[in-house]
Amino acid sequence: MAKFNITVDLDWMDDEEGYSIDDELKERVIKGIEDALLKRATDDAVKAVDDKIREKVGEAENSIQEAVDKFISTVCEEKINKIMIPVKKNSWSGEVKYKPLSEYVGERFNYYITEKKFDKDGNVARWSSESVYSAADLLTSDYLKKELDTKVETMISNARKEVEESLIKSFEQKLKENLSKDIIEKMNIPDVLRRFSEMSLE
Repeated sequence: MAKFNITVDLDWMDDEEGYSIDDELKERVIKGIEDALLKRATDDAVKAVDDKIREKVGEAENSIQEAVDKFISTVCEEKINKIMIPVKKNSWSGEVKYKPLSEYVGERFNYYITEKKFDKDGNVARWSSESVYSAADLLTSDYLKKELDTKVETMISNARKEVEESLIKSFEQKLKENLSKDIIEKMNIPDVLRRFSEMSLE
């Protein structure tokens, strides 16, 4: 293995025009700090500008979307209002009158809802003589039937409980009147009556 000793003479910089190593180091450190500060300031400025641009683009996008929605809504509304549907004045006449689309759709919907075309089971009737219910009748009767069934069921169960409780109380009262208190306590009549009512419910 070979060893080399290298000696560098830096004193020559001190001799030339009053320029020293300290000045050179100081200048490079200052330049490095300036470059770092400049880069940081530039990055912050670019980020702030990007954020502002993003914010302005978002605002512009929202206003553009609102303008487009309004335009489409207005155009569609105008076009739909201009659409006229030809309808015969009556089945015997060849005369035709024109109705706006919205009015025509409303009439057809009303006709569909009120026309009796369902049988008593809620199926579409095959014959007009079997038609009993309209769509509105069917919907409301089903709803009312469900509501009434649950309410009647609740009322019946509540009434049953009240009747059973009043029967037990009146039976206890009659027994208390007829039997002495000691015998009732020994026989434990209230529990026997409750068990009796539970067995009758099963």
